[in-house]
Amino acid sequence: MRRYAFVWLLAALLAAAPAWTQAAPKDDTLVIAYRADTPTMDPHIESSAVSNMRNRWVIQTLMHKTPEGKLVTLVAKSYKWIDPKTLEFEIRPGIKFSNGEELDAHAVKYSIERVNDPELKSRQVDRMRVVAHKDAVQVVDKYRVRVHLAFPDAGFVNRMGNVGGLVAPKFYASKEPRFLASNQLGSGPYLLKKWERDTLAEYEANPLFWDPQYPKVRRVMVKIIPEEAARVAALVKGEVDVVFDVPPAMFDRINQSGKARVVSKPGIRIFRLGFFNKHGGLFDDKRVRQAVAHAIDRNTLLNSVLKGAAGEASHVLHPFNEGWVEPAKYASPYAFDPEKTKKLLAEAGHPNGIDVDFVVEVGQYMKVKEASEVVAGMLNKAGIRTKYVALNLQGYRNFFRKHRDKPQPDFKPYIFMHSFGGGSGDDDLQLGAIASCKGAWSGWCDKAFDASLDKASSTLGEEDRHQLFFGLAKKLTEEAIVVPLYRLNATFGLSNRVDWDPRVDERIMAWEIGLK
Repeated sequence: MRRYAFVWLLAALLAAAPAWTQAAPKDDTLVIAYRADTPTMDPHIESSAVSNMRNRWVIQTLMHKTPEGKLVTLVAKSYKWIDPKTLEFEIRPGIKFSNGEELDAHAVKYSIERVNDPELKSRQVDRMRVVAHKDAVQVVDKYRVRVHLAFPDAGFVNRMGNVGGLVAPKFYASKEPRFLASNQLGSGPYLLKKWERDTLAEYEANPLFWDPQYPKVRRVMVKIIPEEAARVAALVKGEVDVVFDVPPAMFDRINQSGKARVVSKPGIRIFRLGFFNKHGGLFDDKRVRQAVAHAIDRNTLLNSVLKGAAGEASHVLHPFNEGWVEPAKYASPYAFDPEKTKKLLAEAGHPNGIDVDFVVEVGQYMKVKEASEVVAGMLNKAGIRTKYVALNLQGYRNFFRKHRDKPQPDFKPYIFMHSFGGGSGDDDLQLGAIASCKGAWSGWCDKAFDASLDKASSTLGEEDRHQLFFGLAKKLTEEAIVVPLYRLNATFGLSNRVDWDPRVDERIMAWEIGLK
């Protein structure tokens, strides 16, 4: 019955699509549909996956990841370590911003330092915290710049392929923040020509772009279509070319349309349960956290609501991270065992179970609402009675940040469900964001863990770093600091005119996409 209801709904959407979906794309225009928009066009403010991805269409970085995940130079012609705390980049000569300013060592210095401007209130500051001091970026000559680090950080080079977008100093220094939030100027393959927040954006090829093989398509249009069924409807009608996060229930509709196809790959986004206990409370007791871990039936979760949409995850790292170990070689130590849950709760002084808020961000990623509702049901059955709190991204951020640094009068410990992608493959970022004392999405604080993370990040030997990072990820699982749930698949819907094999990091880099 539910299947027929879905078919009826999709047919209705096809018949009565909104006005903005009616125009078919021109032959030289690639149309990409997203669930949600980037909140700002300033490349140094946000740190979300969608912002970092969209920024890169216009704003270049020193380094880059290939579609296969290999780190390569981009604006940097080369780089070398002068010593464990000094990194030198040689800049590719002849690159110009679209207003004619030259991209040289002074532009690199300005861009890195701008992230740390306190007036900017950038969410990228944590990623640049290793930069030693205000004048740590040194211009050696026109095309060479040295970055002096506060401590050795082997991941800094990798990070320069994700944040630290390079901007034109004169232009950005002369404009008001409000203007820069809606306008971009860079040296990348595209120019931002129009942006209507939460509706559409239009890009055009940059005639000054230095690499003649890109972009492959002259124009790109972005449409924001929040509803899954509406995005699929636009795809099968030929109104958009690329959609992301296609739910498995819609695979057949796309593949049988004759106009589009589904490409599904193992993704990088790890969903987990976390515990907000920075300020004390019942989750300080490891037995309570372990009780939650034993309450989750991962097999049922993967084979029911997430069937075809996700795979196993036994820790919080993914294959792009140093320290990643596949689930077949490292299984979760917490098997599904509701009776063990009840026993652990009783041992911890809660023989009648516990009552706790369960906070979830919904609407940004595929199947989150459905999966979190199943998880809530599992917790309830095991004696962990949850009050389900579903929030949009901004509401979730506000909720999480309210008590992050110090508890407010209404604070009480809670369970949260969250995901982190970390497409850059930066372990320091990945583990720091979700588990360090200052982490943007960490509900836990252990200074010994932070010290161990700093040690791993400053270790220059690759095999040694692998072992240290895996040890930290393993600790988070085994101490039940987090409860890994699943690794979301990356599922794309592509029109038949698209010539592109999606990247392994889930990111849609528009300049790499061609049309047949």
